[in-house]
Amino acid sequence: MRRGTRFNIFILLILLLFVVPGNAFTQNDRQSLTESLNKADKLSEKSPEEALKLLKDILIRANTTSTKDIKADALKLLGIIHYYEMNNRQSQECFEQALIIYRELENQDGIASVLNNSGLLYERQGDLSRALKRYNEAAVIMSDLPGSRRKLTFVLANIGNVYYTLGRFDKALDFLSQALKNSENVNDSAGMAMSYNNIGNIYLSLKEFNTAVKMFSRSEKLRIALRDDHKLPTIYNNLGQAYLGLNNIDEALKYNKLSLEIANKHNDNEGVISSLINISEIYTRINEFETAMNNYKEALRLSNPNPDRFLYASILKGIAELKLKQDEYDEAITSFKEAMNLIEKTGSDLLLQDIYSGLSAAWRAKGNYEKAYTFLMKHKEVVDSIYNRESISRLNMIRVSFELEQTERDNQLLRQQNIFSQLAIKRQQTIRNLLIIITAIVLVSLAFLVLLYHSIKKKNELLVLSNQQISRQKEELDKLYLEQYKLNETKNKFFSIIAHDLKSPFQSLLGFSELLSIEYEHFTDAQRLEAINNMYKVTTDTYKFIENLLEWGRIQTGNTNVTFTRVNIKDFVSNILPLYDIPMKSKNLSITVEIPSALSANADPNILGAVFRNLLSNAIKFSYPDGSIYIKGIPTIDSVRLSVTDNGIGISQDLIDKLFTFDPKIRRNGTKGETGTGMGLGLCMELMQLNNGIIKVTSLPGEGSTFTMVMQPGVKTTNQPSQALPSIV
Repeated sequence: MRRGTRFNIFILLILLLFVVPGNAFTQNDRQSLTESLNKADKLSEKSPEEALKLLKDILIRANTTSTKDIKADALKLLGIIHYYEMNNRQSQECFEQALIIYRELENQDGIASVLNNSGLLYERQGDLSRALKRYNEAAVIMSDLPGSRRKLTFVLANIGNVYYTLGRFDKALDFLSQALKNSENVNDSAGMAMSYNNIGNIYLSLKEFNTAVKMFSRSEKLRIALRDDHKLPTIYNNLGQAYLGLNNIDEALKYNKLSLEIANKHNDNEGVISSLINISEIYTRINEFETAMNNYKEALRLSNPNPDRFLYASILKGIAELKLKQDEYDEAITSFKEAMNLIEKTGSDLLLQDIYSGLSAAWRAKGNYEKAYTFLMKHKEVVDSIYNRESISRLNMIRVSFELEQTERDNQLLRQQNIFSQLAIKRQQTIRNLLIIITAIVLVSLAFLVLLYHSIKKKNELLVLSNQQISRQKEELDKLYLEQYKLNETKNKFFSIIAHDLKSPFQSLLGFSELLSIEYEHFTDAQRLEAINNMYKVTTDTYKFIENLLEWGRIQTGNTNVTFTRVNIKDFVSNILPLYDIPMKSKNLSITVEIPSALSANADPNILGAVFRNLLSNAIKFSYPDGSIYIKGIPTIDSVRLSVTDNGIGISQDLIDKLFTFDPKIRRNGTKGETGTGMGLGLCMELMQLNNGIIKVTSLPGEGSTFTMVMQPGVKTTNQPSQALPSIV
């Protein structure tokens, strides 16, 4: 579903709110400059090119000391126009020059507004650390300016948006709540409506849909009271997403249709098309294919004149997916190809991966497995590309997080400097008062004693605060020490496993290879084959062990990518069982599968497969010849359980307590002498925890074992909520 995008006019109005022309004077030149600045202000939205020419002329003329304020205002407006023209470098230069002049003039309102605008520019360029620093400086200044309380709402909202982008929803919610409270204090209905909508987006991202509905509904009421229906489509779109998350199809359709109605009213062609796409997706979801197709066709018709490639391709993709659901494969392939030809030129990988996946599915349904495989490979290439970009993005997020901590420390220092400045001002006032009332010695002494008392009290309060801060820092250090201790313990186990398990197989390989090299001529063919097979077995076991070590290392460093999707358990198990036909036949094992056809889980299928293969391999390894293995899937109220049961050698209770560690001492051979790496179950437990699940085990020695994978139940995911747009001032 789409989030409203028509905020440009709104942001421009906020920007212009901070553009304050210079004060009028009787001098003719200054009066002329002021009038020109006002004219450029009015032209900036409708005719930016004319406004730019006028502002450049103002900058040439405003070169005297008495017109510095007008020059600063002109530079700020020039930076705003460059911002909307996407001229980032020119915009930043103008803002920095204006900031220098405002600081010289000690114009706090001008300093704060330029800091905010500069922060928006850094945010656009992806430098979130600098953006946050500028926003915080602006917020500190505006907090002390009574006339800037309305502007403070937008600065606090910008800070919240940065934390929203970083996924720090707790901090985002904190600053957006501050923005809401500030709007309530100054009775700013527009600011309150914006804040409620942004807070609703946070809860939408957290999938707390009922709370999100409450926030969006409050925003809707305020916009209606203000008769500001230009922003209602955004709110209705978000309400549609929230109700869709609650599986309330009727309400979701209702609000998307309201969004469509208002977009039509304002001749917002893009808004109409997006609303039609949203409505089509809902009808597709409830299998009303004809209605969905009618809406898609209308969206396609509206997008024909000067089509936006991405939007047009999105419509074609939706039509193709609808045809695929209706088993109309040829038409689906045609629409997918048309969408593919458009989107391959724009480089939109997210849409392209869906198109390749759809083409693969369509060709597979038609029985053309060669083409299905071709597009499946293309889909994999796009997915890998996206994954690489996401990995880089995660690294950048880590860097930004460290920089944000530094920014917070800088902000604390800035607040302390403000406190010292205020104390200095009070001290000067005290000296002045003492000079005035020098003859009243008694009164002066009394005043001195009172001031001394308050000074000591304030120092004591600061001392208490410092002690509290030291205590908090000590608690944090203790926590870090405990985490480091656990990491060292894990590292020691890791090196213990490497020292024990890599040395032995390489010694075996050296022994076999040396024996084969020396005695080759004296060995029979059978003896040579036996030696080669032994070397192959040792090499295979060592390779599996190294694979487990690498996977474990990726988990410890947080580099394992988990992609949750709905997994049909019966199909999942059926695809894996054929891989174990040979080892099962070697022991003459029978297998029984009892899994409901509709049973599904919400998990990463690749990680889930690694865990299940390990459990099944262990069941075969520890089963006696002619034994039985049972695989059973059970749904519960809050989970899905997949169990693997064997009637093999079983496990003692004291060994069960150590199964999911990496202790090499608990390693056991199978009933036919099969060996293992000793890491399998410990690694499996960590993989299941990444999937929000666990592994449970029950066993009796001599009677067999049951290992149960506990997973989250399958839930169809909803689209992500719209991103909160920044407010530029």
